[in-house]
Amino acid sequence: MSREITCNKFFDGVVLHGPRRLVLSDNGIVESIDEHVGVSEYPLVCPGFVDIQMNGFENVHVANASTEDLTRLDQWLLERGTTSWLGTIVTAPLEKMSASLVSLHESFQLGHVQGFAGIHVEGPFLGAAPGAHPVKHIIACDSDWLSRLVPSVRLVTVAPEQIDVIPAVRLLRERNITVSLGHSRPTKIQFENAVNAGATMVTHLFNGMSGVHHRDPGLAMWALNDERVSCGLIADGVHVHADAMALAFRAAGTRICLVSDSVSWETSSGPRPGVEIRNGAPRLLDDTLAGSCTPLVECVQRVVRECDVSLESALASATSIPADLVGLSEIGRIRRGQMADLLALDTDLSVLKAWRRLPS
Repeated sequence: MSREITCNKFFDGVVLHGPRRLVLSDNGIVESIDEHVGVSEYPLVCPGFVDIQMNGFENVHVANASTEDLTRLDQWLLERGTTSWLGTIVTAPLEKMSASLVSLHESFQLGHVQGFAGIHVEGPFLGAAPGAHPVKHIIACDSDWLSRLVPSVRLVTVAPEQIDVIPAVRLLRERNITVSLGHSRPTKIQFENAVNAGATMVTHLFNGMSGVHHRDPGLAMWALNDERVSCGLIADGVHVHADAMALAFRAAGTRICLVSDSVSWETSSGPRPGVEIRNGAPRLLDDTLAGSCTPLVECVQRVVRECDVSLESALASATSIPADLVGLSEIGRIRRGQMADLLALDTDLSVLKAWRRLPS
């Protein structure tokens, strides 16, 4: 039996429209999208949010998660509006990262975790701004290891100053893996060489990188100025000040990709060792930021409320822009003939309901 959805505002992934009526088939396909006159069921309908930097949440740590753990994480994210996400693993010994990748790929292949859309490998080929990444495990790029990445890897973060980075970037691009630059303090030549080789993104803009200074520009400045480069942005209100977020959207609005960079801060038996939430975010014991505890929907709300970002731009930065960055063409937009992957939001942008590629 088909399902009808009406809304006062409709965002298709690119453009914000007025009232619309959507009809979903009984198998979850968007059958039609038409103008709507009359009282609407929901204030706003948009594509489901796409988070390409998801390390974990509450007591699920992606790097060592079972399929059952990932399913719980997926449900938590769905309730908060994230319908698709990349499980992110961070710097560790290569053998440990390989074991994580094999396990995650097996879960991915099973297909039971609907929103799990692939893997983001952040490290260990990082540079001079390690942040919470353990320095002892940061190493030169290993093209042999990269050539054996499991097929579900969609995104890899490297540093442009790292040894052998250019052949590594080229190898990854040959495999259709998106390359992001991060945890880095490169020279401008190193940045440009990495972008010319195929890097198309920077990981969590302003964090873990050289910045924006009028006499000493760095990775953040060059990324904002380069039309070829998209910028991940953690809009939790802790990692980046609202004024800097506003500047980023003004400088590169169509290239801003909101990410949660959410991490686990608990285990099944209590607090996660070495990590605690202080002043609004998970931190190491030395107060280094270790990620966020903020779902993507709250990042969208914050940039609209605090940074004067248009609703259209904010929604794009959490839907079509991240989906396009990592080659997920089947999500991030709402189209006729496509599986339903969408959200109903209230006037305050809180999540009212989610439909994710299956009727619900």
